Order: sequence, then structure tokens, then C-alpha cells
Amino acid sequence: MNFRESGELQANVLVDAISNSPNPLVDPIQTMNGASSASIASPANNGSAYYVSTNGSDDNPGTSDKPWKTVNHAVNEDILKAGDTILVQPGTYTELITLGKSGNSESGNITLKANGNVTLRDPDPINGGFREGVIQSAGKGYWNIDGFRIENTSWAGISLRDANNITVQNNHTYETGSSGIIVMPETYYGGGESEITSKNIKVLNNTVERANWRWQGNGDENGTQEALSIWGVDGFEVANNTLNQGNREGIDIKTGSRNGSVHNNSITGAALVEGTPRGYQGGPAIYLDGNRANSFNVDIYDNVVFNNTADGIVIADEVPSEGDVSNIRVYNNVVYGNGIQGMNGGQGIGVGSNVRNVEIVNNTVAKNVQAIVVDGTDYIGGYKTHDILVRNNIFTDSTYRNGSIEDVDNLTLDNNLFSNKFEKLYDGGSGLGNLKASNNTKVESAGFVSLDGNNFYLTAGSPGIDIGSSGIGQYAQMDKDGKPRNKGAGVDIGAYEY
Repeated sequence: MNFRESGELQANVLVDAISNSPNPLVDPIQTMNGASSASIASPANNGSAYYVSTNGSDDNPGTSDKPWKTVNHAVNEDILKAGDTILVQPGTYTELITLGKSGNSESGNITLKANGNVTLRDPDPINGGFREGVIQSAGKGYWNIDGFRIENTSWAGISLRDANNITVQNNHTYETGSSGIIVMPETYYGGGESEITSKNIKVLNNTVERANWRWQGNGDENGTQEALSIWGVDGFEVANNTLNQGNREGIDIKTGSRNGSVHNNSITGAALVEGTPRGYQGGPAIYLDGNRANSFNVDIYDNVVFNNTADGIVIADEVPSEGDVSNIRVYNNVVYGNGIQGMNGGQGIGVGSNVRNVEIVNNTVAKNVQAIVVDGTDYIGGYKTHDILVRNNIFTDSTYRNGSIEDVDNLTLDNNLFSNKFEKLYDGGSGLGNLKASNNTKVESAGFVSLDGNNFYLTAGSPGIDIGSSGIGQYAQMDKDGKPRNKGAGVDIGAYEY
């Protein structure tokens, strides 16, 4: 079953001129930290091992000496059961792979693993449509998908629909028509709790490069999502992934996704269609959007978000009458060099409409068009953005202004560093209720090791040392490198404790 069907979502512009390098950019700070998730290792399976090889036959028994020929045959074989492993031998396989079975909690996941350098290609990279992936599933669970290169696809690289208990790890998607990796509903898109159709998903250690690469302009049915999309998922972890050169948003947590985390990812080159001749807005590098359902309890931390065409990290709700965004924590992120002045807002961190209970703590936000924006202006049909905490952040070296605050109630803004090259700490608009701003400092320099070299550790003379508030949640007691805060006379400002 190929699941090829036409999409109904808007499509737009392909960038006119893009680098041809196939290698993703890796930020030196992210590499140096070497952060990893303990959950990356697949659980040990006690089942059988089966083999696929380009010189095999689907009439074979799937043993190491008599392997199967196609991956799709292997994942649908009658003898395959929970706990088994499929080892795909090196080579290029041109086929659509539709997972036909599920593992279970008792016997474990089924593992589909590249046993060496394995490339998967779409057999028809032109005509595939909405929902399709080169690796895809509908209503399946308890799988590990591990170690494949997937390239030149009509829509997604990996598309999991109505999925549960699946880990996607160590894969590299390249020039996919739409998302490199997407988790989404199979058929229902009507909003509310019914659109929360997946649960317990992990996306770990993948490289997603040149997603949405088939964008041809208005009316095109491909390239309709983001580089890495988590859509309608209850319980997720998106960690240690590298994203580079996506035409639209980078990581999008949307439409009611909740109870999850986005951490230790490196995102650069997102939103390449931003400002192109047809004027499509590419979107943020990390975007949390409630959209048609309630999103809540999400942690965004330890990410490096740099040199993206538009915004860095944004939390908002695009459909105010249906969705709601609440209880979000954004901390220990390094966000720099985002936006193009005169083309877009280039927010380092932004909070939009119909959002409540957000804590933005100990982030380093530098060299963006503007550092911090809290703006609930478009809340008509929903509620006014409220209960926002912005504490212990470095907001410096922006090109346009420090930031903007408008239409928000119960905002606490304290113990942050701002650049003194702008007259105001922030531009303030109307609709501010119960704004509490205190202990914010304007400085000539944050005292980074190297601003030009994008090394945002603090030097001994940094004005951010020991001046932070200790009033931060338990979640933020360690810095981006895992070092305890409050090692000196007080908590340091920004992502790194000196």
C-alpha cells in the first residue's frame, strides 16, 4: 500500500539560490558539549535477526546467508514478531517501506536497522503526495528505525501516522519533498482531542538536511510541512538532532502536542524561502504552535539555534478559538545570528498570542535582529497572553532593538542583561497589565569569550556573573553543560555558568 494521494495544504516558493554543499553545518558549541540522551540506545531484544540484501531474494528465508531482497517485504513478513531485528545490508534500495506489524510492551520493539551504509530512495520522487514517506506507517507501534540515509523523496523521508512507542534515531534525510521526519494523524484533521493520535515518540540523533526541497510555489502540493514535525503527539522527545537548510520551519511542535521535550538540537539555515520573490514567510527554527488543539507541558532547552533566515524560538497559537498553549519552559538555549533586518522580525525568542504560563530562563540570545518579543496583539477570539516569566537571560548585540513587549498581562522581566547601544531596554506598546520589571542591566558587552567567534561562554570580567535570581525552577538548576548553577556568590546570567 503506497498511501499516495494528493495534499490539500498550501505550498509556496523554492529558494532561487542555495548552497550546494551536502554537509550540514554543526555548531562548535553543540559539538563541544557532546550532550546525549540516555534513551538513545535501543532496548535489547531477545528475538530473531533477519537480513535484507540487494543481492537477496524475497523467496529466501531472510537468514544471513539467504537474505530477503526488499525492505518492504521484510517489514511485512508473516514470521516477523515483536522483539525481532531486521538488519539491512549496505547498498541502495529504491522502494516505499510500509511497516505492516507492531511490536508490543511485553516482547519489545521490532528494530529496522541499517547494518552499514544504507541509502533509501523514493521510487517516484515526483508524484507522491500528502502523508507519504519512504519509511511510513499507519496505526503501528513499538518500532526502532535506526541508521538510514533517505534522499530525494516526493513528500516525507519518514512519516509515522497514528503511531505509538516508536524511536527514530541516527537517520539522515536529504532533499526531502516535505518533512525529513514527521509524526502526524492518519486521517483526522478536525482539531480538538481527536487530533491527538500519536503517543510516546522519540526522535533522536538524526540529521535533517534540505527539507521541503521540492517547493515550487503557490499551488504546489509538496513541501507542505516543516523539517521535523511533531503533530498531535502526547509524549515525545526530540533530542540531539542536527537540522540544516530547510525551506520552512525547523522543528515544529504543533496541534496539541504535549508532555514532551526539545533539547540538545542544532538548527541552522531554516526558513530559506523567507523573503524570496513570492514573499512566503518561512517561520521559526523551533516553533511551538497549539493550533487546533491544546499544547502543554513542553520543555525547550540546551538547543543551539543559529544563523536561521527568520526567527529563533517562538511559542504561539495560530488558531486562538480552538487551541491553547500553556506551561512551557524555555531554558539554557543559545540563540544567535537569526533573522535578516528589513526582511523579518528576527526574534531570538518570541511569545505570541493565546499563550500562558511560560518561563524563559537562563538563555543566551545574541546577534539577532531583536532578542526578545512578547506580543499578544492578535489574541482576538482567544485570550490575552498572560503569566510570562523572563529571568536571567542575556539579550545583547541585536541589530535592530533589544526587543518589544505588548498586550500581555502578568509579565515578570527581571535579572536580564540588555545591550546599552539602544536607548530602551525594550519597546513597549499598549495593553500591558501588571508588568514587573526589575534588576535588568544595560551593558556595553556581555563579556563573552568571543562574540565574533560565537563562543558565548563568560569571561572572568563578565557583568553577568553572580547577578542572576535564584528564583528559578528545579529544571534550570544545571547550566547548558550540566554544571550546577550558583557555584559562586550567585546564579550567573545566560546559558552557561562561569
